[in-house]
Amino acid sequence: MLNIELKSISYTSASLEIEVKHYVLIADYKNKKILLSVPNLYLYERTRSSLQTSRRYALIISMFYRFLATRKAYKHLAPGDYHAVVQNKDIRHWQIHRQENRVKNNSSSPTSETIFEDAKIALNFFAWVQKSGFTTNIKIELEDWIANFKNSNLLNYIKRKAGVRISSDPIRALDREASQKKPHSLITNQEIKTLLGIYPDKVYSVIFLFGLATAMRPMEISVFPLYGNGKNKHILPYSSMPEDTNKFTYTVLGKGNKLRDIVIPAYALKDLEENYIKTEYTARKKKYKEKFGTPCPPSILFLNSEGDPVTERMISNATYYACKLAHKSDPAFRTNNNFYQARHWWPTMMMIQHRGAQLLSPAADVLDAAFGQVLTAQLGHEDISTTYKHYLDLARVLIMARDGRVNDIISEDFNIHVQIAEYG
Repeated sequence: MLNIELKSISYTSASLEIEVKHYVLIADYKNKKILLSVPNLYLYERTRSSLQTSRRYALIISMFYRFLATRKAYKHLAPGDYHAVVQNKDIRHWQIHRQENRVKNNSSSPTSETIFEDAKIALNFFAWVQKSGFTTNIKIELEDWIANFKNSNLLNYIKRKAGVRISSDPIRALDREASQKKPHSLITNQEIKTLLGIYPDKVYSVIFLFGLATAMRPMEISVFPLYGNGKNKHILPYSSMPEDTNKFTYTVLGKGNKLRDIVIPAYALKDLEENYIKTEYTARKKKYKEKFGTPCPPSILFLNSEGDPVTERMISNATYYACKLAHKSDPAFRTNNNFYQARHWWPTMMMIQHRGAQLLSPAADVLDAAFGQVLTAQLGHEDISTTYKHYLDLARVLIMARDGRVNDIISEDFNIHVQIAEYG
């Protein structure tokens, strides 16, 4: 079995003259460590804006390469040459192989959607390989890399390979199970309180609160500064900000290296100062200096209890762990909650505040272009209508639940004998 190590690196790019961070793939081949140059060049060019994205893409490429190593055509081929001989059918067979293992293990993950999305990332990698002038047998314009899991012949093949002897569709059943585990409603106020009180490290509860107030992504929050510079030079600790201002503009470098201006309410900066900067930051800054040998720069605000700068992956892992603890403490706490619930909370509450009593009327369905623009700018989305409709639906569910129009739909008032007598 081919072993591929994922390693994050940081260095100054000679062409860009700035520090970049991304993952690289290192393969164990014939007792040697081999840098997979072509995938690593791709990770540099396409994923250096987000270490989390870089890790995800690196993981998917490494999974595909490990699959290729099990196939007869690749047995005696160095992994550094895989890109030159891979074909569309290899991507399709990889999807089928993952479904075989999933059905065999009766697992709800990876879902069919995830398998397809991962295959698209692999295909996009080879599209880059082709565009960059490297040799590859992948035909980007042909769609024969897609595995059609609705095809009965393919389904029967997967059943045989997985040892399944049932007449029902195991893939659809597992996909339904996975869908039921996804959060389809907003995190509740009680769940927020439980989560904030159970994070083992206070910095993450402060970050979650900041996410609730701003709808910023973890990758954006992790680089929020103590003192801003450039376009953000006006960003300072709350006590140093103008007292007569209740909100501030902040320029965010988001996904795809896209800049956008968002609004940060003054109370959010006050919360940061009262709950973290005054009480935690000094001790953590001292640990940073002890660990790294230099003073913590003002561009870094969030440090964990060991003095390490908080990253988006650390935020994700800490929240996942805290959600598990919260569920143990309170079984009513849903384990499918995650940090992105903070990002969904802000636009939903904003929708409720802005539309108010109109939410449950047909008038709310008409796109409020100005408000939709505010939502998309704050969130970093491009599709105004889809964003508006999504959070309109979430806000309506909350309003209906508050008014007792969700949980009480099925009640003692619904009597089948009365209904039969009336409509029989």
